[in-house]
Amino acid sequence: MEYDLLHVSEHERALLAKASVKPRAYWCGPTELEERVLPLRGGAKVGLIILPPLKDKARNVPDSLVQSLSEAVLRLRASTRLVIAMSAWGYSFEQELLTASASLPDILLGSGPGIGLVGNKEQFGKTLWIRPFAQGKAVERVDILAWPQRNVNFKWTEEQNIRMTLFGLTEQISDDPQVLSLIQSMGTD
Repeated sequence: MEYDLLHVSEHERALLAKASVKPRAYWCGPTELEERVLPLRGGAKVGLIILPPLKDKARNVPDSLVQSLSEAVLRLRASTRLVIAMSAWGYSFEQELLTASASLPDILLGSGPGIGLVGNKEQFGKTLWIRPFAQGKAVERVDILAWPQRNVNFKWTEEQNIRMTLFGLTEQISDDPQVLSLIQSMGTD
C-alpha cells in the first residue's frame, strides 16, 4: 500500500511535543471512531477504522463503541475489498472486542499493553489479530494473497490468502540516528 498513515495516541503526541515535533498531516489518533478509505494501485480500496482511546480506568469496551465499529465495518465492506481496524486499547480490551457479537474487521492491528501476536485468527478465522512485540524488537509484514470473501465459509488461511512474516530486529541492524535522537529527547526508554 502506498500511503503514509501513523496512529499517534494522545500520550505519544505529548511526548513528541516535548521533543518539539509538530503533528504531521498523516497522523491520526481520533477522540471518536474514524473511518478512512485508502485507494490502492489497480483501483481496489481498503477501509480503515481507527478506534478512539477508551476512557481512563475503563473496565470494558462500551457497547455503543462496539455497535459503532460494527456499523463502520458494514459500511466499509460495501465499498472496499478489505477492512482493517487499528486499536491502542491493549490486549485485554481487544480480546474482549473480538468476542463481541458484531461485524468485526478483516484485520485488527492492536497495540498498547499486553503481549505481541504474529497473527491470531479470531471469529472462526474471519478476523486476523496482530499485535506488536515489546520494545519494538520486531517488524511484521503481512501479505494479502487473496481478498477476503464475503461469505460464511471464508477464513484466513496461511499461504492461501495471507502470509505473515516476523522480522526480528537484532544488534545487526543499526539504529537510525534521527530516530534514536528523537527517542532520547522524549526521555523514554
